[in-house]
Amino acid sequence: MQKFEDLFESPYIVFDGGVATELYERGFYINRPFEELNTTHPRDVAGVHESYIDAGSMMVTTNSFSLTPAQLEKFDIKNRQGELMHAAINVARQAVENKKSNARVGLTFGPLGVLIEPLGPTSKAEVQNEYENMARLAQGAPSFDFYILETFSNLDELSCAIDGIRRVDQKRPILASVTVRSSETGLIQQFAKRIGERKDVQALGMNCSEGPNDLLQSLKVLKPLTSKPIVIQPNAGIPRNINGRYFYMTSPDYMAKYAKRFIEAGAYGVGGCCGTGPDHIRAIAQSVKMMAAKGAGNFERTNPFIEINGREITDFEKVDGHAIARRPLTERKKSRIGEKLASGKKVISIELTSPRGTELGKFLTAVEKVRAAGIDFVNVPDGARASTRVSSLHIAAFVNSQFEKYGVTVLPHLTTRDRNLIALQSDLLGSSINRVHDVLLVTGDPPKLGNSRDATAVYDIDSIGLTYLVDRLNQGLTPGGDELGSFTDFGIGVAANPTAINIELEMKRWQYKVESGADYAVTQPIYEAQTFLRWKDQIKSNYRPHIVGIWPFVSYKNAEFMAHEVPGVFVPQWALDKMASVQNDPAASVKMGVEIAAKIMGELWDHCEGFAISAPLGRVEVALEVLKCIPKK
Repeated sequence: MQKFEDLFESPYIVFDGGVATELYERGFYINRPFEELNTTHPRDVAGVHESYIDAGSMMVTTNSFSLTPAQLEKFDIKNRQGELMHAAINVARQAVENKKSNARVGLTFGPLGVLIEPLGPTSKAEVQNEYENMARLAQGAPSFDFYILETFSNLDELSCAIDGIRRVDQKRPILASVTVRSSETGLIQQFAKRIGERKDVQALGMNCSEGPNDLLQSLKVLKPLTSKPIVIQPNAGIPRNINGRYFYMTSPDYMAKYAKRFIEAGAYGVGGCCGTGPDHIRAIAQSVKMMAAKGAGNFERTNPFIEINGREITDFEKVDGHAIARRPLTERKKSRIGEKLASGKKVISIELTSPRGTELGKFLTAVEKVRAAGIDFVNVPDGARASTRVSSLHIAAFVNSQFEKYGVTVLPHLTTRDRNLIALQSDLLGSSINRVHDVLLVTGDPPKLGNSRDATAVYDIDSIGLTYLVDRLNQGLTPGGDELGSFTDFGIGVAANPTAINIELEMKRWQYKVESGADYAVTQPIYEAQTFLRWKDQIKSNYRPHIVGIWPFVSYKNAEFMAHEVPGVFVPQWALDKMASVQNDPAASVKMGVEIAAKIMGELWDHCEGFAISAPLGRVEVALEVLKCIPKK
């Protein structure tokens, strides 16, 4: 494979600036993808490229950053992917020829714009295939010199993109660039190790981020870890919204000062990202020219270590010691579920729904009954059936913070329906400081099922992604690798559905949950012991402690509702028949429902680690009555 630095004759390289933001400055708005301008306004796109060449750029970045299927689908032009890519390369090449320049053309691809496993449903194989297809489409286009994979924050996705391209093109160099903050030292380390040590990657880069100063600090972390050329392309600061338009306020002179500092710190190439126009690149070029005359900087690895928080780090895998590794549940001392499981005693929880309003009397009375029965846990759904109720996290914090008074630990369910990635992390961290150290992670029912049907669902991630997120918080890290300086102690519970119609898919999702950090499962309501035993045998080595869901019926109508209207619940015909036989006698119906529930619990007592018993229609005494009917073990 060709070396990246062999493409250029100069000791230091000037890259161009933000193509998209320069098009925006020229009057094109974001109601359509900028990549479409390659065919509708090719002269304007070429004009941007030419302005950067005139300013001193030694390369041209194609206008192709968002030519990914997910981005094009938003505008219903996915079928034009190949056409727009060829046009992007052709316009860039034409700009170079128009200026009779020796500038090189870099074909740029950004992230797909979707969440990939383990945070999202898109598999790594799918990611590889998408970038393979994009590289294949580019092969019939006019000549370009190298690939730029820029603004990646997920190293798994970046690695898959490289794999996909290399299936098609083993010759052209690849510049792999991430967007990273200097505080994300773990991510920078892993970037150097996972991407920088690949023989099929010829140069590393860092772009976008928060501006020149922060990227300089990031460069100082990365430089000692690699001997490969490094390209730095900062934003022109953080944009400001003025009268509905975004402006980048960092001046060309300021960028020029930092260009000098980048070269001194060991960068090989310097350019710009969002908000950097021709004036910025002109100033950068002049600064780089001066540094070239001085002969500053080099490619070689200058130190065998980096320094983080005053400590020399020589082993990539041991940054911050225990905070980088997954700790077993037994070491998370604040988790009461973990404590119970470690003792070998059954975890018994009563499921209560939180109040619709702020009056807590009925809920707390139920909690007191649970405590009086000697039960340690209450689990609370997060907006059960997508209905508005007191937040499960908040009510857990309220009760758990007064454990001495209530003597019961609330296990809150947490869905991904209502919060984006930022809010999920913030709420979890806030809950942790309020004595919430056990959570049950679920995807959540869609809003259309609830009492606020015009509400929008977020679903940035599903329950698998949320499991991974909480596991990272337990390691003292954000999902992106940013170090928190401390770690949470959550016991991570997840849902399991042994009665799923597509059991193969459910088993696959369970495996992903285990790999993402799940400690235990709470199942959907089980009405046949054999269903759970078969599930336990199927998942085998992936087994984790299971708390079996139990829902005692209180009427035949209740049984029918569970059978036909509650997603993921299977009620066998024999149970419906038993409830039908006493449907005209309310007291007998409750008794029959309790007997059915107790029968299942008795059969499974020695085969699981506990039970989560729902209080049907808020009737906590029914749930507690089930426990009285269990044969003493």
